[in-house]
Amino acid sequence: IVIDNNSKDETPLYLQAMKASAEKCSWKFQIITNPENVGVGSAFNQGIGASKSSFVVLANNDTWLMPGWDRALLGSAEHLNASMIGAYYDESPFDEIQTPLKALRFVAKNKGSFSRDWAAIVMLFRRSVFEQIGTFDERFFIAYEDRDLRERMDRAGLKYFKTANCFIWHHSKGTRDSGIVRSGYEQESLAKFIEKWCFDPRPAESKFFTRYRRKFISFKNKWGYF
Repeated sequence: IVIDNNSKDETPLYLQAMKASAEKCSWKFQIITNPENVGVGSAFNQGIGASKSSFVVLANNDTWLMPGWDRALLGSAEHLNASMIGAYYDESPFDEIQTPLKALRFVAKNKGSFSRDWAAIVMLFRRSVFEQIGTFDERFFIAYEDRDLRERMDRAGLKYFKTANCFIWHHSKGTRDSGIVRSGYEQESLAKFIEKWCFDPRPAESKFFTRYRRKFISFKNKWGYF
């Protein structure tokens, strides 16, 4: 299920070609086209509503996913009995040859490792999560829509993890640098989050321990460790 959130390039033509190819192989391929950009949370909700399975994967458009990514996420979710499982993501420059090799080495070196972290680029959810706490709050256009969902999961006692069994590549700041979104959207979403939850989530992210942990994780990732 692909949400075309008012693309301004050749995406519609590309998707129609993909759909034609999929139909030849009897694969299900659904396109939902929005006449205007409705935001990330609203687009996610469209996909969630159109899907029927007991597990739902939400994937950003600016990603490369390793072969077998779906089985890796599903297997990790089942093993950990997780309500949500996120993939490890790499944001170094993409290389058509080296990035897939890097994914193979990373998974082989770290297979079975996981952490209780939130990873918002590619996420696998049990549908029961949305049935229990609701879908994405559509008041958040871009930014903080996933932080809001995470807050609701925390308060409901639902478990989420990041797994090293699934390696993806992400084009960092692709949406922000595209020029297609209005300026100030992050500040607007932050204000809505604070109004809704009555706290600012940023101080927790800037505490010494949190900053030290991020640097430590960054150092490990540089050397191929989870």
